[in-house]
Amino acid sequence: MIDKTDKLKRALLWLPAKLYELGVRIRVVAYETEHLKSKSLRSTVISVGNITHGGTGKTPMVAYIARYLAEEGYRVAILTRGYSRKSKGRRALNSGDETTNDYREYGDEPLMLARALPRVPLVIDRNRYEGGSWAEREFSADALILDDGYQHLALARDLNLLLLDATDPFGGFEMAPFGRLREPLYGLKRADAVIVTRADRPTDQAQMAAIIKYFCGEKVPVMYVYSAITHLRHLATGEVYDIQEFAGWNVALLCGIGNPQAFSADILQTGMGITSEHFFDDHHDYTQGELDRVIESAQREGADAIVTTEKDAVRLDGFRHGEVPVYAAQMEIQSEDEVRLKSLLLRAMIKK
Repeated sequence: MIDKTDKLKRALLWLPAKLYELGVRIRVVAYETEHLKSKSLRSTVISVGNITHGGTGKTPMVAYIARYLAEEGYRVAILTRGYSRKSKGRRALNSGDETTNDYREYGDEPLMLARALPRVPLVIDRNRYEGGSWAEREFSADALILDDGYQHLALARDLNLLLLDATDPFGGFEMAPFGRLREPLYGLKRADAVIVTRADRPTDQAQMAAIIKYFCGEKVPVMYVYSAITHLRHLATGEVYDIQEFAGWNVALLCGIGNPQAFSADILQTGMGITSEHFFDDHHDYTQGELDRVIESAQREGADAIVTTEKDAVRLDGFRHGEVPVYAAQMEIQSEDEVRLKSLLLRAMIKK
């Protein structure tokens, strides 16, 4: 039930929200009618993105694709804008020229990807075409993974992968600020394939499938994947442990991500219990004082450990951890559609 305050806020925000939506629609139409033209690169460009704000599992999917193509012998590079970084201009990770390991220089997600994929260069540039051209010259890249690229229409792509979160695939069917959509639902039609993440969670699969079919037609493949926590990494020592060793532990959660509730659900699925949840805004810039308060709370509640995400871990580098150990959860993508997904990726590479 919507109270009077919410109705007032909605009324005040309605006009700016509709003007924003109109601007998004005009921009998309400009590319569809070629009044604005996408630039193409020599390499195969595979875009991974979503249609809603918040976490849909893009970063694990980018890592999965980059790792698989590298194993198949392709020269892979990742293109990203480095959201939340403090620096300007182009930066590169895993290039051999890094002078710092500070997430403020590169962004937290690029730094996390670089650590997970030490042999894959990451190019951080707001202009993804220029960044991609540079990657082709510097690294002889023949496969470029465009991170969070669904709305980045300035760069042409050879495979456009749209990720939908099964727990909230269409963001309340409204654009921000009333819902979580980044663009109107008809944007689904640009997808070459739809990948439903967190597919192991309860969802109205019939409704989701009907909407995908309506906008995308019969031929666009729909695949289902989910991520599971497989290991915990001790932040102080770097030691990595199998998740089964922590069954029955009671832990405090600490994270600043787009969908913290999904992280809680992932933890519970491992057999651990949750004593408390300390959720911050996405890409939150932590302080030692905030971590100290989380540690004190965990001690009072008798938590065996504090568990965070790998994305948060890069923003906790250099902090004192105290008596309660802090671990980062490591995720792996799992799917019965793995063969179909890998086949789709290889066909895109061969076709180019």
